[in-house]
Amino acid sequence: MLKLFRQIKYVLLQRRNDNDLAHEVEFHREMEAERLERAGLDRTTARHASVRAMGNVTLAREDSRGVWIAPWVESVRRDIRYALRTVVQRPGFAMAMVLVMGLGIGASTAVFTLLDTLVLQSLPVRNPEQLVFLEQPAFSYPQYSEVRSRAGDLFSDLFAWNIDRVSVQWSDSLESSDVLMASGQFYSTLGIAAETGHTFELSDDRIGGGPRGLVGVISDSCWQRRFGRDPGVVGKRVRLGHHVFTIIGVTPPGFFGVAAGLDPEITIPLTTTQDDAALRSPSSAWLHVMGRLRPTLSLTQANAAFSAIWPAVLEATTNPGMPADRRAMYLGRKTALGSARTGFSRVRDQFQEPLWLLLGLVGLLLAVACASAGNLLLARGIARRREIAVRLAIGANRGRIVRQMLTEAFIWTILGGGAGLLWAWWGSAMLVRMMTTNAEAIVLNVDPSVRVIAFVMTLSLLSTSVCAVGPALRATRLDAGAALKHGPVSGGLRRRWSTGKALVAIQVALTLLLLTGAALFTRSLQRILAQDAGFHREGLIVVSADALAAGYEGPRLQGFHNALLDRLRRIPAVESAGLSWYPPISDDMGHWTQSIEVNGVPADAVRQVYFNAVSPGYFGTLRMRLIAGRDFTDRDTDSSTRVVVVNESLARRAFGDRDPIGQRLTVGRNNSRRDLQVVGIIQDAKYQLLQEPARSIAYLPCAQLAEYLAGSNLVAEIRSAGDVDIRGAISREVRTLDGIVPFRIETVDDRIAESLVKERVKGH
Repeated sequence: MLKLFRQIKYVLLQRRNDNDLAHEVEFHREMEAERLERAGLDRTTARHASVRAMGNVTLAREDSRGVWIAPWVESVRRDIRYALRTVVQRPGFAMAMVLVMGLGIGASTAVFTLLDTLVLQSLPVRNPEQLVFLEQPAFSYPQYSEVRSRAGDLFSDLFAWNIDRVSVQWSDSLESSDVLMASGQFYSTLGIAAETGHTFELSDDRIGGGPRGLVGVISDSCWQRRFGRDPGVVGKRVRLGHHVFTIIGVTPPGFFGVAAGLDPEITIPLTTTQDDAALRSPSSAWLHVMGRLRPTLSLTQANAAFSAIWPAVLEATTNPGMPADRRAMYLGRKTALGSARTGFSRVRDQFQEPLWLLLGLVGLLLAVACASAGNLLLARGIARRREIAVRLAIGANRGRIVRQMLTEAFIWTILGGGAGLLWAWWGSAMLVRMMTTNAEAIVLNVDPSVRVIAFVMTLSLLSTSVCAVGPALRATRLDAGAALKHGPVSGGLRRRWSTGKALVAIQVALTLLLLTGAALFTRSLQRILAQDAGFHREGLIVVSADALAAGYEGPRLQGFHNALLDRLRRIPAVESAGLSWYPPISDDMGHWTQSIEVNGVPADAVRQVYFNAVSPGYFGTLRMRLIAGRDFTDRDTDSSTRVVVVNESLARRAFGDRDPIGQRLTVGRNNSRRDLQVVGIIQDAKYQLLQEPARSIAYLPCAQLAEYLAGSNLVAEIRSAGDVDIRGAISREVRTLDGIVPFRIETVDDRIAESLVKERVKGH
């Protein structure tokens, strides 16, 4: 180690050390000359004799340097100095190399940065390798409680959590924010302490709040953004929906919870805002479950033990009144423990596959860049053949020249890697913006990490090996005498250009492959966008107003929706307007499915039907074609016959060749069972996604679902006339109706674009 430090010190202070060495050699020569003078020689003769006695001074200096530093290190240092001089002397060539390699390395690094943050990085918690989660989309609260009571030997602790988009009043206005609801063991299980204040505990996780009332913990980014890092933030209050929470702490910087890609601004105890019925229902699956294994257990051992516990959990949480077929289905549900080292993220599930695919595509781009750089280096090697010939003629060996050329290429590639880091920072931020939608803000830290920098260094080394070795070997394979005489280079022109032709062929082939892939992605996206949505998209606007967050409920909520619809219809440029539970291309807003009976008989041909609740005028606003029967009217009220309009696919699958008009559909079970009379057939239209297959859809009138929709917001669909932008007028009407209600205005084309975000990431 001391030797290494001594060598580093020599490299850093080389000029001073070389001067000291020169002075020391000259001192010894002078001493020898003085000795010879005292022996009787004259000064000139003594001086010449002292030089002869010292021998080869240059060799002596080299031997002395060899004691201080290894010769190969000195040689590499000289190669680097020479390479840096070539960068200064030939800035045009250096710039071309840096741009070519920077583009390839930067694009690859941008995608890898997202993969590293979203897929590879461990959670910023204590011992993340001990964390596991239950592999199933969601669990009910009774299931979580039962697992917790039965699996104490497996887990040192366990917690349940869910993230929801909630309207939060941070100041005077409401806005939607991601809110993390977690059970009381959340922070203790993860080993997270508050940066300021305190985190909540098990005693705080009670319906209506614990001893400290309704409490919450905000993130460090929220503290910065909302409160300017005010040290007095603890004790401040914030409204979530109908409840007021007191901030009791701030989490450390970098902690985002357990879902990579999301950064909830506030975390609240799980049960505080829930009612007892929701927590007792075994069929209400809305939670994710995560725990920390005991240190003595491996994941395989824990899974073996958990497989014996899970059937008992299902048996204990089965609803006694559940029909036999549904009971058997419930008891047959499977789950297992999976590693939660990197967290549990729906953002990762959504984008992991397209990002890996995109990494492969930018890898091809890097290969094209390497081929281009190889051609540049080959051309430069041919231009330098006289220089190389001179060096060979005066005794330099071929390996030494190849090493010098590789060092130059490595310097250019490193500079390209530095430029690539800047490009990657911008490109990864752009990809995050592409992934973000109005419904879900994606939050990823795209600052270069140690792993990303190591990735860039590795790419730089590999790129140098790929693009520079061949041209360097080719450039040194020449007849020095012929090159010095400006004669033909040994091997002839055909051989001289064979490597270049191969590189050009590789570059063209890879470029064609990239262009073909891009064309296929673009064509696929165009085919999706060109699909018939079943309604006219042009001029169709969706208004989503969160009246629930502003305190509306029951009849007041229904009155708000009716008043909003009336105001929107009075806007001069509005042709028509309607209400629905789910907007066209519902995507992020979910779906409603139920099984049905046809004329009292279960319909095997239609096991799952998608439902939507709509107002009169909805079909006309979307310009959906009525094939048979009638549309809903204002006479379809809660006191009239319950009716339904079915789409073509449902009519065909449920009724075959029979006329559906007047037929009976039955939905629900027991007390919620209701008969519906088919009064119309509407054309097929997309429900959640533009690329989905034809679904069986039933439409119900909102007026006949007043009790069912009492706790739900409706969205308004507006058909505007011509190219007039009416968003400003819509905003004024909503604010005039109630200025505190948060709302969002978007076109259906905007919704389609957001639903295709995964495809757009692939295409870019």
